[in-house]
Amino acid sequence: MGSVDEKAGTRRKLKKILVTLIEGHAFVIFKTGRDGRVEDVLYEGVDTRMFETMWIGMMIDELPRVTPMICGVCSATHHIASVKAADGVRGAEVPEDAWRIRYMINLGIHLNNQALHPLVFGLPDFLPVDVEKRSMLALAKKYPELVKAGVRIMELGHRVVAVYGGRDIHPINAIPGGVARKPSSEEIGKLRDLFEKHRGDLEVFAKTAIKIMEESKDKIETYKPGYSYMMAVAGENGEYDIVNGRVRIIDAKTGSVVAEFSDRTTEYLKYLKEYTVPYSYIRMVTTKWRAQNPREGTIHVSALARANIVKSYGVEWADELRDRLFEEWGRPLNHPLLATYLRVVETIALYETISRELEKPLGDNIYTPPLRDTGEGVGVIEAPRGTLIHHYRGEEGKTTFVNIITPTAINAAAIEADLRDYFVGKRLDEMRDRDVYAAAVAIARSYDPCMACATHATYTGKVSPIRIVVADENWKPIRVIKP
Repeated sequence: MGSVDEKAGTRRKLKKILVTLIEGHAFVIFKTGRDGRVEDVLYEGVDTRMFETMWIGMMIDELPRVTPMICGVCSATHHIASVKAADGVRGAEVPEDAWRIRYMINLGIHLNNQALHPLVFGLPDFLPVDVEKRSMLALAKKYPELVKAGVRIMELGHRVVAVYGGRDIHPINAIPGGVARKPSSEEIGKLRDLFEKHRGDLEVFAKTAIKIMEESKDKIETYKPGYSYMMAVAGENGEYDIVNGRVRIIDAKTGSVVAEFSDRTTEYLKYLKEYTVPYSYIRMVTTKWRAQNPREGTIHVSALARANIVKSYGVEWADELRDRLFEEWGRPLNHPLLATYLRVVETIALYETISRELEKPLGDNIYTPPLRDTGEGVGVIEAPRGTLIHHYRGEEGKTTFVNIITPTAINAAAIEADLRDYFVGKRLDEMRDRDVYAAAVAIARSYDPCMACATHATYTGKVSPIRIVVADENWKPIRVIKP
């Protein structure tokens, strides 16, 4: 396979890697030159699901119930972003008690996911190179107590979502104007007892996970940032707030704030630009002021971005760990693999934040009737993977416009940038398949990509979730690397 230059007798190649241990399917594609060195790298989303078009004509009030179906992992976050946008369409003023319930839904899914990612996707990449198949099973063999503790924390997160959201996957409790139901004092009391019971699991999970990563600093240092900016929602005064606040974009090298906009208006359109590209079903996102193509103005969103943008998590242990990273790695933190470390830090902050909220009495003012059935609304919040945007318009109660920008759609161009930073100039024919694969997927997985959310027809090919391919100058595949 491949094309041969008759005069030079050389070959240009395309290499495609199927990326495993992510949610959905993605390919990493390497284009190599005549000298065998990597010239370009693409990150390809291979599915499309067309949700936005499917929802046109649906009743606006139904969107918070159906949009969580985008994803089974972070469905609760879509639920809260959706209802926040629907509030805007319907002109709803949401009571404080309802917001507290909504917060707990999002806090719960964040706790679940920030424990899940290190166990299943992130920490296996930190296992020694002599471990042939680095996976959660290999991690459990070497660190059984870590995995047991992490799984129990994941379950606690789902229980929070179930109690406050009506069910643990695809919650239904949040409605325009508030929530449909207040959890009973008995349900809250049981949760409170469980969080107290499993506090030891938090210690085991956090300390063991951090120890593994601190013993692998050379691996973190290996992969440099190729992206330009970072973005996250934080409170009005910079406090850790994953539901309401201001959206801030910072320079990834200096940490200076370069843009700031509302989390409830169409103002995001002034700062973010979406692109369609011919090789992927992901609509890539960059900053609008550097919008000549999707390779400029690339944005990273994740726990790593939040760590640089929030002033404090409001939890001493989490702040101490974050500040220690600042001292060691500099500020802003920008090495992609540090995102796994920061997910562990957030697990601590989330556990303590939820525990405190469970101690507070909850009032009965949970709903205010919406004022209109025609309007426009935007909901920008933080998903575990980063900034999530839902934007709707409705007329006489029916949906006329939907735009959803997911964290993985924002991160796709940043993933490409990081892959290019590491691979461009390297000779893949001098690298073993397993080494090419390990490096490519470690970069991609550090973003915790959710392709189900990011790709906007169902893919039925009988392949595993991430593939890596090498191609010639015409992008014709000549070498396929499998897990």
